[in-house]
Amino acid sequence: MITLLPAVNGIIFNERKEVLLTRRAPHIREPGKWCIPGGHMDGGEDWTSALRRELKEELGIKVEAERLVGIYSDPRLTITEKTLGDGTHGQFVVALFEIIQYTGQIQPNEEVDQWDWFTAEQLPVPMVRSHPIRIQDAVSFKGEVFVR
Repeated sequence: MITLLPAVNGIIFNERKEVLLTRRAPHIREPGKWCIPGGHMDGGEDWTSALRRELKEELGIKVEAERLVGIYSDPRLTITEKTLGDGTHGQFVVALFEIIQYTGQIQPNEEVDQWDWFTAEQLPVPMVRSHPIRIQDAVSFKGEVFVR
């Protein structure tokens, strides 16, 4: 049995076209892995509200403008390897947004134990397995939304 899990990621590039990645704290699913910031949608939220809430929680920033880069649901990459608490596997259905403008200083919360900027050619390891594809899509984004 598979439970669908709607989620969001927010990719941020600096002026050198490096991407901001966070490393998951020890008490988070897939601890120690690098990832694009984001998380689960809450009931009653829309995609952009969830994105803005998650980035405020995880990074301490206020997203002012974003654009949709892709929708990701490929079972080969989005189904959890381990079962969830109810014994089912989760399949993430993720909306990836590029953050165009934000205010505030990056100050991660307790879900993040490290953060840094990386080039798409030199990503850190270990990394959440589906995120390198999303990063490459965002780097090559020309306005046509990716669906994977």
